[in-house]
Amino acid sequence: MNIVVLTKTKQNFSNNNLPLFGISDHIFKTFEDRPNLLTKKEVRIQILADLELPKNGVIWDVGAGCGSIGLEALKLRPNLDLICIDKRIGSKALILENSKRLGVKPKFIFEEDINNTLNKRNLSSFEKPNRLLIGGCDKETKLQIINKLAQGMSIGDIIVIPIIDIQIIKELKEVLEGKNFKTNLNLIQTYKSLSIAAGLRLEPNNPVFLLKGKK
Repeated sequence: MNIVVLTKTKQNFSNNNLPLFGISDHIFKTFEDRPNLLTKKEVRIQILADLELPKNGVIWDVGAGCGSIGLEALKLRPNLDLICIDKRIGSKALILENSKRLGVKPKFIFEEDINNTLNKRNLSSFEKPNRLLIGGCDKETKLQIINKLAQGMSIGDIIVIPIIDIQIIKELKEVLEGKNFKTNLNLIQTYKSLSIAAGLRLEPNNPVFLLKGKK
């Protein structure tokens, strides 16, 4: 009889070994029931590039999930003030854990619906965003975020919206342009190699539209 004993161990992460840019997906802790629920590296890289991160300022990451985009932005620009907002239960604990893994510290983490943030909190007590990332919510919520926060943004400030529902692109684009944002739309479609008996095949990732508005 052969007996195998398996012992669960905690994996240690050191931010000393992380690359400056393009952190691998497996570094981030995600929701246990949805382990693939994060913005993949290839899309995250383009979002960070589109944000044109300044040395100083305030970035709002709405629908932050596990915090992958905002935290990597903070790693690139440590002097930024990062505000993370996500309504999923457990998101704050995930963002805090991933903050430790990357060696960064967000200014605020709110585990609540962004509608509560916009309607019940005193927004004047928060610094206006210089960079605004809007993900993980429906069209009406996205429009409300733009209407509430875009009015306080200055020349050169940027909004980036990752979109998978192509039907809402036109309306969001028109709203941004109506608020004097110059818009740009980019489709990100990537493939990863997958080993098969005969060699390799390409496995597609979900396509993502990136709508960028620069004031």
